[in-house]
Amino acid sequence: MSFGYEQYFQLSFILIVAAFAIPISRKASLIDIPVLIFLGILLGPIAGIVHPAFSSYLMTQFGGVGLGMLGIVIILYYESHGINFRIIRREFLRIAMLDTLGVLVTTIVAAFLFSFVTGAPLLMGFLFGAAIAPTDPASLIPLFRNITMKEEVSGTLVGESIFNDPIAIILVALGISLAAPGSGYMPLFDVLALHTSLLLTSVIFFLIQISIPAAIGIGIGFSVIYLHKLLRFDNLLLAFTLGILILEFAVLEVVDLTPFPAIIATGGIIGNYSDKSLFWQREEGFQQSLSFLARAIIFFTLGSILVGSEVEAYFLVGVIMAVGVIFLARPVAVFSSLLIADIVPQRFKMNNRIRAFIGLVGPRGVVSIVVSLIPYTVGIADNIKSLITWGPIIYVTTSFVVIISIVIQTIYFPFLSRRLVGIELK
Repeated sequence: MSFGYEQYFQLSFILIVAAFAIPISRKASLIDIPVLIFLGILLGPIAGIVHPAFSSYLMTQFGGVGLGMLGIVIILYYESHGINFRIIRREFLRIAMLDTLGVLVTTIVAAFLFSFVTGAPLLMGFLFGAAIAPTDPASLIPLFRNITMKEEVSGTLVGESIFNDPIAIILVALGISLAAPGSGYMPLFDVLALHTSLLLTSVIFFLIQISIPAAIGIGIGFSVIYLHKLLRFDNLLLAFTLGILILEFAVLEVVDLTPFPAIIATGGIIGNYSDKSLFWQREEGFQQSLSFLARAIIFFTLGSILVGSEVEAYFLVGVIMAVGVIFLARPVAVFSSLLIADIVPQRFKMNNRIRAFIGLVGPRGVVSIVVSLIPYTVGIADNIKSLITWGPIIYVTTSFVVIISIVIQTIYFPFLSRRLVGIELK
């Protein structure tokens, strides 16, 4: 799709409406994400102002990767500024289990549910499960603003939500590589598969995609801090960090490495080890605004992509899967992960009430939305019949899971906090 005046008009309209949606939702005391999606549906497939084809292009293909992926980069970088390394160290085993075993169990349980409800092949269920496995820090962190909770509990939830995004993205990439071997979506996986078994290939691929980018991101984070001390970028620090971020993303994508562990590592280092001077405060404020904008664009664009007939056709499936993910897949994953982690004595003792609270809290968000579009996009690009057939069901159902999880968990979060954990209102 070539850019012309019509496309610029639609892009400007998306930016303006996305900006309006946030204050509208605040004044109406509503959650902004459903408002953004509703406006996208209203002004997209219903009114025809924003064309679904343009929205799909913008989300998945703009700039070669789509605004969806670029938005995830911006959001994860900003959210990782708030990583509390003291809590991460103290609760490392629990967070690590939630982000590995927990994500895998969520993916598997959701995969079987999806296949059972829709009749899809289990591999298509795996792609759905991987897409909805990560929890969303941007939706989770605001829930803690008006309460005082043990930092071990809130820190575990937030730490999990920041670090499980890249793992879920890797699982989606793995699922696509299995569904379409030789498609070229993940060349590294295809090369490894020529020399080792499928299981060993998956394990090696996973470890490479986590460890190498994370090490690179740590090095870049400390390098940025050192260069600023040496050269004093001052007001141009905003341009420098954003440029480094995009370069980091682009280079890792080119060499077939998942960039998101690197992005999180860079943001975490800068957020914790910069000197917090005026220019670093401006940089963080700029990234926060950019993160909010990216989030708004993604959810509005999602609504404009959805076709009314698809929403109507998969409404019941979406509701069933949302209930299954929230009240079955997530609790099973959390209990299994935390019980295994707590075999090793921990400084903070978790009881079953706290485990139940963590199991019932974990809204889905931006990452789930963006990666749920990947199977269909790859299917269209490489003419893969299974991904073309099941791709729309995957991303429409994921949309229902995201919306319902955010709405329901925002409503019952204060109640669960009082009953299961014990909180104080700020």
